[in-house]
Amino acid sequence: MAISFGVISKFIATMITGNLIEIFGYKTVYFIGIIFSFLGITGLYFSYSYTIFLLAFFSLELGIGVAHVATLSLVGNYYFKDKTNHLIKLALGNGIALIISPFLASIILLVNIDWRYIYIFLLIPQGILFILLFFLKIPVTIKKNESLRSLFGISKKILINPYFIICAVIIILYSTVKDTFFTWFTSYFTFLNIEVQMSSLILSGYGITTFAGMIIKNLLIRRLKERKVLLYGIIISFISLTGLLFVDNLIIKIVLIMLFGFGLAATFTITFSLGIEVNKKYAGSVSGLLMAAAYPGVIIFQYLSGYLLEHLSKNSVLILDTVLVFFLLVSVVVLNYRKAFKSLD
Repeated sequence: MAISFGVISKFIATMITGNLIEIFGYKTVYFIGIIFSFLGITGLYFSYSYTIFLLAFFSLELGIGVAHVATLSLVGNYYFKDKTNHLIKLALGNGIALIISPFLASIILLVNIDWRYIYIFLLIPQGILFILLFFLKIPVTIKKNESLRSLFGISKKILINPYFIICAVIIILYSTVKDTFFTWFTSYFTFLNIEVQMSSLILSGYGITTFAGMIIKNLLIRRLKERKVLLYGIIISFISLTGLLFVDNLIIKIVLIMLFGFGLAATFTITFSLGIEVNKKYAGSVSGLLMAAAYPGVIIFQYLSGYLLEHLSKNSVLILDTVLVFFLLVSVVVLNYRKAFKSLD
């Protein structure tokens, strides 16, 4: 339930942040995000009841969602000519977190540290960022003649644009696959009676290959079209995921998992970069709507994957993911070869 609460709060953040950027500017929106994150972290430390824990987690995820949209929008808006390159560099930070987090989880389990102290350490970077914001010169994008009503009108036009729709579909499918695959990953190794410490190391390996995929794709987009790089990555992921269904050897399965992560790397970032082109003037609004597309599928399929694992075989979620990746592949093919897309500009 807590995870669902977090997903819903991020979805809310992505729906409203883009328009808030257009009205109040990036710096104000960053302050809003940090304040919600600070309240959430503090609440989690003092959460001695499940209700307080849920509310604090909701606040934390809301703050993270606001800051995430603002950051992607800022980079995509002010480095427009080379936006994919800079957005992938930004995503590398998330890649590092994916590598480090499982190691930290293993250390905490071994040392038996009270999990509440983690949130105390998280307050330190929040406080540093809050102070730095007063001194950072962030470009002003406030559109003084715009109102929420007019911005919602712009959002409506963006939502019915065919180019935006195909980018949103790709993001929905990618985010759903990414989330449900983690569900299968943890349950599969638990089924094999592999200890958490070992599965955490395998998860770190998955993070390393994903990180490597981002770096390599960042190099490839300088030589190939972004859409082609996106297509080749999804093909690798589809082949790897399909192979997982027919292979029983654990070592080969781990290799295929790594290849799957490699192929899927930077899918969101490249699609997000392409999607911003729908309307350069209102990049903040487009960014928020593209980010929002990442959560509906997660909300729906999170429960479905849990049901499948509980009532069907351990590979049922893997079959579901293979079907989703197939539709993801079809969507990317459409993005590559359909020439009739029109921008709102």
